Amino acid sequence: MNRYAQSLVLSVAALASLNAADSKEARSPDAEPWPVEEALTMRRFGEGIPIALSPKGRWLAYVTRDNQRMKSSDPELSRKTGVPFWGTGTDVWVRNLATGETKNLTGGQGDNWLPAWSRDDRYLAFLSNRDGSGHARVWVLDVETGELRRVSEIAVLGHEIEWTHDSRSLLVTTLPGEVSATPGPPAPPSTMKPKNRADDSVPGSTVLLYKTNDSSDSEKNKQKSDPRDLSEDSRDLVAIDLARGSATPIVRNKKIFSYSLSPDGLHLAYTAPQRFERPGSQQLVFDLVSTELTTAQDRVLASGIRLDYDGAAFSWSPDSQRIGFHAGGMDERNYDCYVVSLADGMPRNVSNLPVLRIAPRQKSDAPVWDRAGEAVFFCREGAVWRASATGSSAGSLGSIPDRQITQIVASPANVLWAPGDTDSTIVLTHDDREKQDGIYKINLSNGQSIKLLENGECYTCAQLFRPFTVTGDGQHVLYFAEDAQHDESLRISDATFHRPKVLVELNERLGSYKTGAVRLLHWLSNDGDELRGALLLPADYKEGLRYPLIVWVYGGSLLSNNLDHFGLASDGPFNMQLLATRGYAVLLPDAPLRLATPMLDLAKTVLPGVDKAIQLGIADPHRLGIMGHSYGGYSTLALIAETTRFRAAIEIGGFGNLLGLYGEMNRNGATFGVPVVELGQGLMGGTPWEFRSRYIENSPIFYLDKVETPLLIVHGSNDTFVPPFLADELFVGLRRLGKEVEYANYQGEAHSPLDWSFQNQMDFCHRMLAWFDLHLKCARCEGAAHLTRLAE
Repeated sequence: MNRYAQSLVLSVAALASLNAADSKEARSPDAEPWPVEEALTMRRFGEGIPIALSPKGRWLAYVTRDNQRMKSSDPELSRKTGVPFWGTGTDVWVRNLATGETKNLTGGQGDNWLPAWSRDDRYLAFLSNRDGSGHARVWVLDVETGELRRVSEIAVLGHEIEWTHDSRSLLVTTLPGEVSATPGPPAPPSTMKPKNRADDSVPGSTVLLYKTNDSSDSEKNKQKSDPRDLSEDSRDLVAIDLARGSATPIVRNKKIFSYSLSPDGLHLAYTAPQRFERPGSQQLVFDLVSTELTTAQDRVLASGIRLDYDGAAFSWSPDSQRIGFHAGGMDERNYDCYVVSLADGMPRNVSNLPVLRIAPRQKSDAPVWDRAGEAVFFCREGAVWRASATGSSAGSLGSIPDRQITQIVASPANVLWAPGDTDSTIVLTHDDREKQDGIYKINLSNGQSIKLLENGECYTCAQLFRPFTVTGDGQHVLYFAEDAQHDESLRISDATFHRPKVLVELNERLGSYKTGAVRLLHWLSNDGDELRGALLLPADYKEGLRYPLIVWVYGGSLLSNNLDHFGLASDGPFNMQLLATRGYAVLLPDAPLRLATPMLDLAKTVLPGVDKAIQLGIADPHRLGIMGHSYGGYSTLALIAETTRFRAAIEIGGFGNLLGLYGEMNRNGATFGVPVVELGQGLMGGTPWEFRSRYIENSPIFYLDKVETPLLIVHGSNDTFVPPFLADELFVGLRRLGKEVEYANYQGEAHSPLDWSFQNQMDFCHRMLAWFDLHLKCARCEGAAHLTRLAE
């Protein structure tokens, strides 16, 4: 009998064994389980794709994503086709803001993403492979005639698109040499790629030869452990003419991460990563480069600067004479703002603030300018700061009691939004105690603040980096909102936020299901630190009854911040309402970790949170489950090695061997695991040769003999972040020890089930639910729970 049949039979037996006193726990008729297929077919706004509001405010364009059409993540295929995985399964929608008429412009044909309006409000450009070629190309809608056409046959890379000021050309990137038979300068040879040496290999051999360095003296004994090959980011930046479809190269064969046209349309600025700062680090250092469009001449304005991973935290001054950038990244602690003038090309630290003891949880935003271009504004340590564009120090303009200011709401082109009041602006806040976002107005002269909107919602879940879009006239703002029980909707409001209006709601049918409510729990760790957790209650929750509890864990994170996220953990297969509508409570606990002791710290932080849910009379101590993805998979393994309290566990895309992750290598020679384990999440603080015992003590693989919790291992066979052999060795070890373990290896899939094919997501969800039903809703578990209730 397979496990699905076992689960069904045991669940029926469990129900039959309950006496009349337990009949009050039967599911209420209105708490129908949310069907897996409906959860996976929910439409979502395009991940990381901001909405596009036409400059004159007449039209709105946005992107939705259909999970059934989504393709699995494959970086090599994305580079060849120009279609990023987050652009797959997408459609562009257009809404007339005056009439409310809304149309699916692309109608499910191909993949369609990154809509961008021309400056004259007439054309909507976007990227698409809808011509059947499989390659990303530029398409344009003429809103006056209704004509939709492919602008050019040139294959582009689909990560960014921008109109020139005359609305006649579009700036996009391509693979080097794509637009002309005359190649640009040759790409520098990759130091990462394996070399097949024809001079000493046997003809017909398939050998790949990896070398530590070149033979030159300067390269000997040079340490290297880059997590990926930056040479794969080399591209050309070109201008495609709207009328003729021809392309003019502007930047040739450079590693371009992010680019932006100056307000006067004469210059282009872009960031180019040069290297990882040091071995064992994920910190990138960049060049900031300006290009004059008429001459296509590059000029490096700042070199070796620390930026976050996307290199996007820079912005033009309104007069196009300066560029500001905000330092950031894995190793950055100052988070200073800099300004560089095109006139002298000399970067100036305009803030010079002290080193932060703790790095902020969010990435750096681009500096926001005043209208005169004389000052920049930015967020740091929960306050708004102002720095003169020509000065050397910054001053705090104000903070909000018991709130962290996380973002400044900016008008187009990163100019400070001051609606009707030049001394005030609008900011996004986060209440770290009650775990809710807020929108406040803050006076920049005296620091006084006024609460505009704070309603137990998340305003950054759908669009983390650009969640607000201010209209061209500065009178209205568009933003996203969601909470634990309601998925994201797009809203519009004036500057008072008194009566926001819903513009777009994607999944109205969700309202026909009763979803689980959420509570914020508080507890102390074993070391006395105050921690919190988001507890999702079963949809049919009744006070005084105990329910099976699933812990969704991710070490090092404060998951209580997910309190107002719809489904708490994530989308699709990780939407915890799938469990809540089936009678489970779900806990997302804070789990801060320290250097060198992650396994011990997980037990010290997570288990007291579980105890709190039990003390409140919500969780059944005999029916505890745990699951996690990636480092959450590691966290799951660490906890079931530390305790036997959990009756079922699922680890997804995780690992139990820090030494194994440290030693993984991709086909091109990249070593993603080294910086993750040394200075990243792994928290080992150095190499295995420095801290041999530390690596062993914090690797669950060495404690499998202590595991008593039935474990389901889930992994994608094409995972390039956590290689599948780390799942293999877990299964082999547990099988050798005679433990209860199953291993679902999904062929052809990458690291996260969120990016898997629809069929494999369906299989994973049913397998997950059956595993927990088998172990937490079986006759034995229900019987133990019943005895607990009688004892109480």
